[in-house]
Amino acid sequence: MNFINPPAESPERVTHRTFYSPILHHEIGYNLYLPPGYEDCDEKYPVAYHIHGWKGNESSEIWPLEKVYKNRRAITVFVNAISSEDDYLDALFQIESILIKELIPHIDAQYRADTTRGSRMLSGFSMGGNMAFYYAVKHPELFGFVTAYAGTYHHLYHKEFRTVGVAPEKATELYEDMIREEWYLEENNILCLVRQNAEKIRDKLKIEIHIGTADILFCDNEILHLYLDSLHIPHVYKQFSEVGHDLEKIV
Repeated sequence: MNFINPPAESPERVTHRTFYSPILHHEIGYNLYLPPGYEDCDEKYPVAYHIHGWKGNESSEIWPLEKVYKNRRAITVFVNAISSEDDYLDALFQIESILIKELIPHIDAQYRADTTRGSRMLSGFSMGGNMAFYYAVKHPELFGFVTAYAGTYHHLYHKEFRTVGVAPEKATELYEDMIREEWYLEENNILCLVRQNAEKIRDKLKIEIHIGTADILFCDNEILHLYLDSLHIPHVYKQFSEVGHDLEKIV
């Protein structure tokens, strides 16, 4: 992945920009959407951050998500989730530091951003859906909304690829088997983080999970949904019949 990836063509009101990352010692690219009227007033705007899927970059999903960000009155930032780490967990934590300690302060300083928790949103697709959900649950003081599109959570279930490609009708059975094993108690497991922060996110963090029933990651998402239900954590769970791993069809 490259540090800077401007799009060949940008949607209306989307511009490509950069910020300097002391963590990576490099300029990093991001795409920025400013809503109509931004230039004509002094008010502050909510900010939505979107994290792309595996092998993507800050320009990969500006077109598939166009109808989403153009239907809300908010600044939207498309993040380049680049890391110098090869290990998945190390990369997850490094990207977290870049987002929390570098990019968000940069956006808050450079644009008229509403910096209150309730006005800051996260979303992501696939790998980015995992990251968006993880960061929002870990930092509920920073984020009021999270939308995870077809998140890939098996990396954080600590059971390798056990949940990948499982038929929808088998997902509940697998979940119940895994819960009996207390696998969800393991350190860095995303469900362990949900449980630890349950009181902080219950009725405070607005959660949406989108997944296609034909997605190889369906079970990853079904397990997360079932666990949130078990803790009585409100969330919107949208299943898209016979849709595979396709962002445009689940937004």
